[in-house]
Amino acid sequence: MEVVWKMAAVSALVGKLFTSKASHGMWVRFEQGDDVSEILARVGLLKEAAESVGTIEFVRVLPKGRLVTRGHPFGSVEHGMRVMLLRSPVSGWIVEVNERLRGRPELINEDPYGEGWIAVLRPINYEEDARYFGEVAK
Repeated sequence: MEVVWKMAAVSALVGKLFTSKASHGMWVRFEQGDDVSEILARVGLLKEAAESVGTIEFVRVLPKGRLVTRGHPFGSVEHGMRVMLLRSPVSGWIVEVNERLRGRPELINEDPYGEGWIAVLRPINYEEDARYFGEVAK
């Protein structure tokens, strides 16, 4: 019964865009993985945060397979001499990095909630992380 309740609680998060008090300008959208019980977290930079940096010219992200902790840096974005650390809104394993950003980092400015996503994580404790979320109206 507890597993069913947890899946129902997680299902309520899927597809919605959230920001986290611990992530300083980042958003997270939970998605269903290939396995019905797998939940993934796609993360990116909020539009307002991207605008505060300027047109992003360079993106650095930890590679796939690395474990990141909520609130801690997993990369950075740069515009001229300005550098903004990317702080993870959830704790988890990086399972995918948006390779399109290598050639087109400005996608973060142009489409921050779509093509400009930064990474996909496999959360390790989304229930704990969710305590810090606020839903984003975009």
